[in-house]
Amino acid sequence: MFLVNASQEEGAWLEAPDGTRHPINGSCSLGRTAVNTIVLELPKVSRRHALIHLQNIGELWLIDFGSSNGTFLNKRRIQHPIRLSDGDQITIGDQVFKLRQPVAISEEYKTDVMQRTLREIENIPCWLLVADIRGFTPLSRRMQSEDLDVLLGAWIFSCKEIIESRHGIVNKYLGDGFLTYWPDAATTPEEILAVISALKELQQKKWPAFRLVVHFGAVAIGGVASMGEESLMGGEVNLIFRLEKLAASLGEPCCLSETAQTKLHGLVATRSLGEFELKGFEGKCAVFAL
Repeated sequence: MFLVNASQEEGAWLEAPDGTRHPINGSCSLGRTAVNTIVLELPKVSRRHALIHLQNIGELWLIDFGSSNGTFLNKRRIQHPIRLSDGDQITIGDQVFKLRQPVAISEEYKTDVMQRTLREIENIPCWLLVADIRGFTPLSRRMQSEDLDVLLGAWIFSCKEIIESRHGIVNKYLGDGFLTYWPDAATTPEEILAVISALKELQQKKWPAFRLVVHFGAVAIGGVASMGEESLMGGEVNLIFRLEKLAASLGEPCCLSETAQTKLHGLVATRSLGEFELKGFEGKCAVFAL
């Protein structure tokens, strides 16, 4: 049985039927191979089966990686990243866990974290990337549930591998997409271009169809990543989500902000899409297709 210290008691863990506790700190992967946080050497478990991701100050999200036999929450197979609650039953292969997060994340605690975050905040030049599946709602209506589970999970896993192999950090999952970032000091425009190129190759498979938007700007970062308390804040974060909505309305699969296009200038050919007014921002924003 795992020994759990006081700080882990106050956090979250997966509890097996025999009482074994698996603490959840940051992202916790589950699967058959030794690279996983929790190794499950069972025949119905995939090599990289699922992930529990801590984000937004104490929120735990369950993500299936397109496993053959699926991941089940309270006996129902999950179709997309879904938020967990204390007492939830998670089934992977023949292994059943109960999620324990006995200390509720109160609004007072969130406020305290945000105040600490603001005190410790740093404004760091970062690359931001948002990707999401195009037309997810109609897609989910057309497909069988199990097929959709595998499709979405495999897409998330493929994107995650591309991003993390180039030192990107997935900040949060968004149901049918995700937000990731790279501090400028820890990467290069060439590395960002390699990520974009790999994701565009994935787009050529055309299933599922997805869009991606890339931006560069000074982002306010604070909090503790391993506690799910790291926050990306400020106008630049809001801007990339506005740009994602614009890309959707334009039907463009890959868009760059003006600052991202400037940073990548000379490395790749781009096409101007024009200048647009975005809600909450003064003036017009130039947008480019890649």
